[in-house]
Amino acid sequence: MKQYSLLDLTTYKAVVEAGSFHLAADRLNTSTATVSRRISSLELALGTRLINRTTRNLSMTEAGEQYLDDVENILTNIECSEERLRDGASEIKGELRISAPLSFGIKCLSPILPDFLNKYPEININLNLDDGQTDLQAEGIDIGIRIAKNIKDSSIVATPIGSIEMGFYASPQYIKDNGKPNSIKELEAHNFLGYTLAPNNQQIPLSLNTHPKIRFKANNGEALRDAAVSGIGIVVLPLFIVDDEIKEGRLAKILENHNIESGTLYVIRLSSRFTPAKVRAMIDYLKTKFTDLNKIN
Repeated sequence: MKQYSLLDLTTYKAVVEAGSFHLAADRLNTSTATVSRRISSLELALGTRLINRTTRNLSMTEAGEQYLDDVENILTNIECSEERLRDGASEIKGELRISAPLSFGIKCLSPILPDFLNKYPEININLNLDDGQTDLQAEGIDIGIRIAKNIKDSSIVATPIGSIEMGFYASPQYIKDNGKPNSIKELEAHNFLGYTLAPNNQQIPLSLNTHPKIRFKANNGEALRDAAVSGIGIVVLPLFIVDDEIKEGRLAKILENHNIESGTLYVIRLSSRFTPAKVRAMIDYLKTKFTDLNKIN
């Protein structure tokens, strides 16, 4: 077998991702000539062309596409091995970067994290709260929390750890002024509040052919809750966002006989053959806190 270096493989991956020798050289903090020489050396060692070069762009050959998968696996395995050595066999330490939806993070996640920190004094937590779907790889996130019906993404591992109760809610004043709907069909005569980050732009989770008027929309559940309390319209939200308002009489559940499919609480992480000890510890901890609850509210 002819010799080539790990640096050659890293350079090949960088060229493919960057789309040019020049940009790959910038990423690797080296010269374009060096990048070109490494690719040529790798192709010579393999006895095949990996990249088609033109004056305007680069493209992988069929062999290059097949080889890229192997290169990525090699580099991933090496990275995992290095991470195991850094972490030690079972040491739970280091910074743990977590992303979670804003409202869930404040009401449900933040209160339980101090207990984890006390249990593992060598761990530091960096919590990012955002209702958008954070790119775990781009932002260096170890663990993400998502609420969804299902997650179909081969690049991540999703572990379900609980269910999120959903319901229709409106303020007593709105019900007094507009009447209380007794069926889904009657919603067409009412004002609604829409969640703009819902999957497939389904701002109102109704499968029936019903199209109520959306008076107000937002990308955050607490903003929708406040609008509902002010009597702007009817809202569908997780119970944990509105439980205080219900107890205080500022919101009431309506359409009690119409069941909305519960959301599932997932812990997600990047798909990898090696899971750091700190990540395993947090996932296990979250399971003990949330799995035993039938509904998170």
